[in-house]
Amino acid sequence: MIKKLFFILLINYSLLFAQTAPNFVGTDLDGVSHNLYEYLDSGKTVLLDFFIVNCTPCQEAANHMDSFWGTYGPNGTDQLEILSIEVYNNSDQTVKEITNNWGINNPVINLDNIPEAYIPFINVYPNYIMVCPDRSMEIIHGFDFPTTILSWEQSSNNCSYGDNYTDIILFQPEITNCQGNVYANIDIGNSGSNYIEGIELEVFIDSTYYSSIYWNEILPPGFTTNDPNAPSSSIEFESSNIFGSNIEFEINVTGDANPSNNNVIIDLTNEIITNNRNINIEILTDNYPQDLIWRLSDANNISVAEGNGVGIQPNDLISLNLNLDTSMCYTFTIIDDHGDGICCDFGEGYYLITAGEDTLIFNNIFLDFKMHSFYVAGELEEIDIENINAKNLKIMRSSFFNLSGQQIAQPNKYGTYIRKDFYENGLIKSHKIIIPN
Repeated sequence: MIKKLFFILLINYSLLFAQTAPNFVGTDLDGVSHNLYEYLDSGKTVLLDFFIVNCTPCQEAANHMDSFWGTYGPNGTDQLEILSIEVYNNSDQTVKEITNNWGINNPVINLDNIPEAYIPFINVYPNYIMVCPDRSMEIIHGFDFPTTILSWEQSSNNCSYGDNYTDIILFQPEITNCQGNVYANIDIGNSGSNYIEGIELEVFIDSTYYSSIYWNEILPPGFTTNDPNAPSSSIEFESSNIFGSNIEFEINVTGDANPSNNNVIIDLTNEIITNNRNINIEILTDNYPQDLIWRLSDANNISVAEGNGVGIQPNDLISLNLNLDTSMCYTFTIIDDHGDGICCDFGEGYYLITAGEDTLIFNNIFLDFKMHSFYVAGELEEIDIENINAKNLKIMRSSFFNLSGQQIAQPNKYGTYIRKDFYENGLIKSHKIIIPN
């Protein structure tokens, strides 16, 4: 266990260097040349992302880095350039395939080793170096959600706003969505240099105002509302009968210098639905199963099945078959107490939830906490679409799904589909509809 503790301490370590960044020149996988100093001289901040392809934290960070790139890169405010630099003697084809799979859209440069001038600064992967237009730099070792994202924001803000500014960031929340019931654990970070007091969280459904939440504590610079040392507990949003295509969270605070990182929009149409009540939960542990806690609960937050890794052998397979009640939402929660997930630096773990032959949930990359929800509809009434429309019931709206549980805009000309009707009194019913050829 000593080795594991050392690694976690190492990847969370961040150090500020009051020195000039060396120049860097490289050609990306598309043949485009990049010169660090030319970007800086044009007034842009540059994030150098040093990584290797067989690095799980690098992959875990990629989606968040792409969101950062989308906000501040050429398709956003255009104040930032990101250069991802692979430094472990891999072929261009390998690097391109893997980074495409990770979802890296910023320029990627493939090298055989670390550039000589940067060797003193690269100790672990991923290794981020934020370089300001004045060529000063901040080095951030490793990835830890949401700490690293907060560090990116603060480092970039320091380049743009100096040392006296207010800024807050809304992180992508952990959210579940099932049959109109939405739960979100909200985490807000202080990415400025000033203390923040009085944060308003506004909620919108399909761009229409829904409600507000107020967090009236004081949030110090570099802290998040979910931080154990923050003034109070985390911010939670929970509501039922939410019928819409998306939900948007937006935060507001007086004097915010950078409102571009204040909102998150979440798709509500990707609900997981199965008609099979026979559910199998499969968990492959890593080398340290004692860190693991998991739970499956129903819509009333009653535990259906739960367990932990105490007494489980390393790299062991946990498999549990359940017959669940139908017309019910279920939430699966998994936690790694040590914060390094179950894959891949200390094993090759994963978790998988299936319904018969259908895969509902699969994940082999997570750090500390994940929540997923799914709906077990059970056997559906087989009636044709004319009979459904003939029923004298007040339907507010309907959604359509294929037999794999994926939502579609409308059924095709013919075929078999699932139609979910939302009634005025809050009732939700699912039917199997058959549109004849």
